[in-house]
Formats: sequence, C-alpha cells, structure tokens
Amino acid sequence: MSDEGEEKKETFIDKLNNAFKDFVGGAFGESGKDFIEETSNKLKDFSSQSIKKFMEFSDSVLENLKLTDNEQVMKARDSVEDLLKQAGLLEEDEEEF
Repeated sequence: MSDEGEEKKETFIDKLNNAFKDFVGGAFGESGKDFIEETSNKLKDFSSQSIKKFMEFSDSVLENLKLTDNEQVMKARDSVEDLLKQAGLLEEDEEEF
C-alpha cells in the first residue's frame, strides 16, 4: 500500500463530521461519540457504494445509448466524476473509460 491513501486531504464533509462527533462527545460522553462515529462510518460506506453504483449505471446507459463517442457527453460525465472524487464521495481507484 502506498502512503497516498493514508494522507488523504480532509474534505469539508470530513471536517463537519469531526466537529459534530466532538460536539456529541462533549454533550453525551464517549458512548455518544462512539455511536455517532459508527453510524457515520456505516452511512459513508452506504453513500460511497450508492454513488459507485450510480456511476456504473450511468456508464451503462451511456454505452447502451452509444453516447460514449460523444466528446461533450463524456466531458460532462468526467466532470461529474471529478467533482465526486474531490468531495470525497467517490474513490479514485476505478476508471471506466
């Protein structure tokens, strides 16, 4: 494994989640913080899987409609993918096209 995965930039969503965990920890103690952290991880995994499936579905639609040769459509698709990656909602490990 490379160090690249360990040194991910903290996104706005990560900062917001961390602030919320700290708030809950202060208000409800360690058990509340643990609960929020566990729930947050489950939700993040679910969201990541959902977004990944949506991108796979959209790639399938583009392919079935023979839009993969359309440069403008592919640029829009790539822009959406890049924005999702920048927001930390899509992992960088897969490239369809």
